[in-house]
Amino acid sequence: MASRRDLVLDVIVGFDLTERKLFEMPLPNDVDHRALVHSGLWVFGEFLSIWVKDTDNDTIETWVMKEYKVHSSWTKTLVLPQHVIPGHYFNPMYYSRFADYFHPIYSTENGDIIGKYGGTRLVKYNDKGQFLGHHSFCNSPSEVVVYTESLLSLSGDNEHV
Repeated sequence: MASRRDLVLDVIVGFDLTERKLFEMPLPNDVDHRALVHSGLWVFGEFLSIWVKDTDNDTIETWVMKEYKVHSSWTKTLVLPQHVIPGHYFNPMYYSRFADYFHPIYSTENGDIIGKYGGTRLVKYNDKGQFLGHHSFCNSPSEVVVYTESLLSLSGDNEHV
């Protein structure tokens, strides 16, 4: 995601592997662009998606692009509640320092949503937005990423063997 300061517009910048060109796609019109400080791209099911933290309602909105590169196909599909982990107490000091909120990172084949809460927990919701569970994976903030193996290789113009 990037900001076009010349147009005062937030966009997704993509790279077309076939054409070998960069392109831009505008974000959904109804996304509060002030909230993009707490947002990210991910794949939900088979669709390009964006999650955005709605600080007014303490939720995470999930937007899906149903037709690739078609701006009018952005659809808000889920609104996930925050602070639903049983026995987990909200600490404002921790929140400001380590972003103590949920954000999705992966969508399973059956539609469950796996995400990170703060820097120390993995959280699971079903495809309807219902909280299913959580697991603490360490005592200090850590980074969680999804690795996808690929047979695709990006060749350069000046390949050396």
